[in-house]
Amino acid sequence: MNSETVETIRAVIPLLPLIVRHSLLHILRISDSAKYLDLHSSLIVACLRALLVPSTPYSISSTQKLTLRDPGIRGHIWVSKYASPRPPETSIRDTLISTLERLAGATTCRVPVPDLVDVEAEWTGHRGGVARGAPLPDVSERERYHGMMRECRRPTTVLYLHGGAYYLCDPSTHRPTTKKLAELTGGRCYSVRYRLAPQHPFPSALLDALVSYFTLLHPPSDAYHDPVQPEHIVIAGDSAGGNLALSLLQLILELRQQGSRILWHGELREVPMPAGIAVNSPWVDVTQSSPTWEMATPTPYDYLPKPETMDKLDIPPCDAWPSNPPRRNMYIADDLAAHPLASLVMARSWKRAPPVYICTGWEILAYEDKYLARKLEADGVRVVFEEYEAMPHCFALLLRDVPTTRRCYDGWAAFIRAAVEDPAAIETRAMTVKARTLEEVPLRFEELSDVSEKELPPTSSSAIPEGSPRMPMERHKQAVASIASAVRGFFERREPYRIFHGSTNSTRPQLTGKPVVDISALRNVLQVDRATRTALVEPNVPMDKLVESTLKHGLVPPVVMEFPGITAGGGFAGTAGESSSFKYGFFNDTVNWAEIVLGNGEVVRASREERADLFRGAAGAVGSLGVTTLLELQLKEAKKFVRTTYHRTSSVAEAVARIRAETENPANDYVDGILFSKDHGVVVTGTLTDEKPADIKTQTFSGAWDPWYYLHVKDRTQNVPSAGPTVDSAASSSSPVDYIPLAEYFFRYDRGGFWVGAAAFDYFKGVPFTRFFRWFLDDFLHTRMLYRALHGSGESARFIVQDLGLPYRTAEAFVDYTAENFNIWPLWLCPLKQTPPPTFHPHTGETETAADGTVSTPPSLNIGLWGWGPTDPDEFVTKNRALEDKLVELGGLKWLYAHTYYNEEEFWKLYDRSWYDALRKKYHADTLPTVHDKVKVDVEARKEERQKWKRSLKSKPPLGGLYGIWKGIQSKDYMLHRHAEWKFKEKK
Repeated sequence: MNSETVETIRAVIPLLPLIVRHSLLHILRISDSAKYLDLHSSLIVACLRALLVPSTPYSISSTQKLTLRDPGIRGHIWVSKYASPRPPETSIRDTLISTLERLAGATTCRVPVPDLVDVEAEWTGHRGGVARGAPLPDVSERERYHGMMRECRRPTTVLYLHGGAYYLCDPSTHRPTTKKLAELTGGRCYSVRYRLAPQHPFPSALLDALVSYFTLLHPPSDAYHDPVQPEHIVIAGDSAGGNLALSLLQLILELRQQGSRILWHGELREVPMPAGIAVNSPWVDVTQSSPTWEMATPTPYDYLPKPETMDKLDIPPCDAWPSNPPRRNMYIADDLAAHPLASLVMARSWKRAPPVYICTGWEILAYEDKYLARKLEADGVRVVFEEYEAMPHCFALLLRDVPTTRRCYDGWAAFIRAAVEDPAAIETRAMTVKARTLEEVPLRFEELSDVSEKELPPTSSSAIPEGSPRMPMERHKQAVASIASAVRGFFERREPYRIFHGSTNSTRPQLTGKPVVDISALRNVLQVDRATRTALVEPNVPMDKLVESTLKHGLVPPVVMEFPGITAGGGFAGTAGESSSFKYGFFNDTVNWAEIVLGNGEVVRASREERADLFRGAAGAVGSLGVTTLLELQLKEAKKFVRTTYHRTSSVAEAVARIRAETENPANDYVDGILFSKDHGVVVTGTLTDEKPADIKTQTFSGAWDPWYYLHVKDRTQNVPSAGPTVDSAASSSSPVDYIPLAEYFFRYDRGGFWVGAAAFDYFKGVPFTRFFRWFLDDFLHTRMLYRALHGSGESARFIVQDLGLPYRTAEAFVDYTAENFNIWPLWLCPLKQTPPPTFHPHTGETETAADGTVSTPPSLNIGLWGWGPTDPDEFVTKNRALEDKLVELGGLKWLYAHTYYNEEEFWKLYDRSWYDALRKKYHADTLPTVHDKVKVDVEARKEERQKWKRSLKSKPPLGGLYGIWKGIQSKDYMLHRHAEWKFKEKK
């Protein structure tokens, strides 16, 4: 048994438990890759993932040596080795260095000057007519080259640059790839043995690539080949080799723009453009700054390790690494990592580049590859982009048995052939290739990346241009650092402060006078990951922007709050539910993790696995445990329509029973209800679908002439018989049905703010509540504008806006109470999956015990009570207090986003103070206001406020209302709805 066999056995034995476990998960179809890969391929990915993070790592030199072993040359392959001699002039190196320094800008970082050396390469071609294990003929390298050329059918020459993170691999490891490309193109490959890091850092490999390009164009005197025309050369590579290919292209573009010529073996030469670039899973951001490199971003289909994982490895030192002087990046000096010829996302422009082919999988590098494809297309480059469903990094080089490998090689080679033989036929296109079926699903370039396309040329190697994929995350980190610093200062001074978000959908009075920590800049969707169905979302992202961002990827949040202006942070820190909450729970139940600035300024991450107590406590604690600065949301597949059915009920008891029954129907994706009166209720159910009968009109609610949703529901069910309390009722067959576009369904209550907008017509008594005036005043009747007007007018102080969670068994009694004491109609019914205590979400405290003894928390029913309260301020407070008492009597709790009148003792009887105080102490929140401090109504302060002349003036209609409208107009919030992308547009 030789040493190599022993090493192989030693490597495989520790993997046996992983192999058994992964095989079982695959067979049971519960592994992430089971529905996309065969077992053999899935095991390769799983084992690679483990091997790249070994418990006992080798030194860098030893690992490098393992990948440089030549496996031998046998079978259907020609290989002819050649070393291009070092040119007698230094012009090619001097030109490279001067270009690097010019692009680095005004910076003190020093560009290393590599030696000019002989650059080896392997001519590779397909060899026919021999046995599978046949050795190469025992002849000279020159004769082998001519043997290869006799089988070349086309002039195509692929300048191939292998991958391996710039410190691993060799042309010998990539012979199967170069042989396959040569066979499929009918041409040949010139596979370069460029110098490897860390022994030879940037720009050594780039210099070797440029030398190799000139070697093809202008062969030295001892070369085997004739000069190759630039229009016959396609530069290709994978992973780091893809980076090098694109770096070489960017260098060529710069040299041509500067009109540079290079003295090469005694002749002054122009720098021509190649026919094309063809790269597979290129690594285009060596700073590893995109969100997918973050530990918290799942990459279930890839095997590449995250930097944080690699940093934890105890890699033994060797002659090659650590370097002297020390640096973090093996390939490049740290202060050059963002150089545009190293991190290609930094490149200012790709204009005048030849056609480019990029393929990628559902991998870590997909984020930056998609950005590059979009950037190329925006710069006018013809680009072919292929995304392969559920495939790992460089899958075609590793997984021989999957259909996508054959499809990838076919697409890769077809592009190379076209670039040389018929470049005019190459058309810009982007697609996803399905894993099993190879179906090609077209993609739009503007949807490949959520990153802005603004371009600001970098002023230094450390500058980050607007539009690079790392820019949103860099901005985020800088903003959070600033917020944390401000919070730390207040903590150290024991000084109270308030958070400024920039907008609000709360009817609580807005506090003024305290110092502010401004987090209004945190308003971006940083990433949407189709593979993991997740989104990285800053707290001030409103629901409409979130939905617009995720729908581009065919995904949506499971719980979307009904008003476009409600923010993700508000949904997490407050209580937020909608018609899907019977299935998914509150909005925070769809959050995977949260980044939070604690009361002492420390930035931490909380999830169900890490700081689980903080993650649970912060949800619903209205920011009293820290400042939420980032959320990862779990998403789900979107469909085009919601098939919406309106089930008429004829009593409150019937409505409550029917809504409970519909939540137990697995066919329903959405369930809520409206009580127009005790004898006219409607339970609304929704099912996601991509199909709509051709004879049924699409129903929308966002247009100015569209009906308000609740009025539409009332009209549709006015003369419909009751559908009964059960799902299988025969009367259900007569229930009206609409097909509503998905985003239109999400925000169906926006126009009119459920029915609160009707109160504006009550306030301005001369304006009739007709469809014409609703159309004419549409700009003012969306929720964003209604909130502005409500706060500006001061009328929020006498408007009841309450959501109240109750057990199903007492819901009818509560409706009877509100009907008698408030006479507010309609009422909203929303079924909820409860969060068991301790929590600040509404909970009934009830439990259910199944036959097997399992104890669970039963669902509850939310009732939305929104309308005018008594005009007398004292009576207003009295009625609200009585409402709170009745709610507690019936086993319910209110949502804490609105007016709360409990005194401190009453409040803490309802919530777990010891649990909350322990959290505040543990996470340094004792200097922050408590939940009760934030949600209570200060009745005495309200009385004092009413005595002030401004408030007194605004209390006289219509002055307060007109002032509220003016404040709304100043905000320009009406423009957000006018230009909303989510609004349905019928295709013509």
